[in-house]
Amino acid sequence: MQKIKLVCFDLDDTLIRETHSVMIPCIINNKEMEHNLIQQKEISGTLDYITADFLRAELLCGLEETKIKEGFLQLAKPLQNISETISQLHQNNIKCIVVTVGPIQVAKVVSALWGFDSYYGSEYEVLDGMFTGKITKYVNSEQKIECLKDYCSKTHIDPSECISVGDGATDIPVFKFCGKSIALNASEKVKKEATYWIDTSDLLEILKVII
Repeated sequence: MQKIKLVCFDLDDTLIRETHSVMIPCIINNKEMEHNLIQQKEISGTLDYITADFLRAELLCGLEETKIKEGFLQLAKPLQNISETISQLHQNNIKCIVVTVGPIQVAKVVSALWGFDSYYGSEYEVLDGMFTGKITKYVNSEQKIECLKDYCSKTHIDPSECISVGDGATDIPVFKFCGKSIALNASEKVKKEATYWIDTSDLLEILKVII
């Protein structure tokens, strides 16, 4: 197996479960009920996920950006041993990034909290420290690849030296772009597209196929 130099992590339903990265600021902004209505329409097929995300972004209007850091761990349900996993990867000279469809502001908090080398996400507009309710740059499944390409270019890492960790359909294009992939707590459909699959509540389990 070629030496892995970079692990690219998805966020929602991969590092955190149940409560998604855009849901967290919605709850902090007292818009949980409105978020849930949008979620129900997305699940029923009335809304596609991109339209739903732009509607969810509107629920953040007026929220102070600093409130995300203050409330993240109170609301998020992370897998066990995320920091420990990142630390062990770093000890093996493997860089780690998080790439999410969700707000880059949440990805920033996650990166600082758990020790990632970099982060990417949809750019939710913030003016004077407050969310405006707009998304200025949306990261869909194809843009996830562009984010990874950007980091690989900056660090001179070849995609064949990357392993992608994710759970959903938006991760499949990234799986195909990278040399290896891990479907983590994923559906059977996603597992079929990955090099490896692991069902676990402890992120340290992924190390057995990386190191």
